[in-house]
Amino acid sequence: MFRSPTPATDPYLPVDLQGAHDTCLKCGRPTPVGVSLCERDNPGRIKSPSTTQVHGTIVIGVIVGFLLLLGLLRVGGAGVGPFHSTLQGYSSRPDGGVQVAFTVSNGGTRAAGASCRISANGAPDFRDYFFFTSLIQPGETRSFTETVPPAPDALALAPVSLAVNCN
Repeated sequence: MFRSPTPATDPYLPVDLQGAHDTCLKCGRPTPVGVSLCERDNPGRIKSPSTTQVHGTIVIGVIVGFLLLLGLLRVGGAGVGPFHSTLQGYSSRPDGGVQVAFTVSNGGTRAAGASCRISANGAPDFRDYFFFTSLIQPGETRSFTETVPPAPDALALAPVSLAVNCN
């Protein structure tokens, strides 16, 4: 025996516009609560994924993206450094700056430039002077001279306690 569908058994039948309803994601027509596409846009009545499935897919995509980025960074940074730096000397300049001479050794297996910091006392500080060296071949030690401009505030670098740190 064949029964004709009723609104209670078939969510795709026309909706009473007076009651609560959702709207079709494609065209905006009213649909029954919980139905995301109208009959015209989903004639096969294929069920849409649940919000848990959608959010789970997004979370998995983000995690996989971070893992791929981590792997790329691991491969890209392999063999770089460590860099060892030694302060050779310094001299004060008439403008209040400091001329610093130092050496940097590349202990890694790839040529790379070092990221260096010149600080007043060896401890990290927001007033430290940062710069990059040119490429240093693996196992090579190179000498550099860097001019540290005068500090804009009264806390200028005290040449007596200068420190150069490279990594």
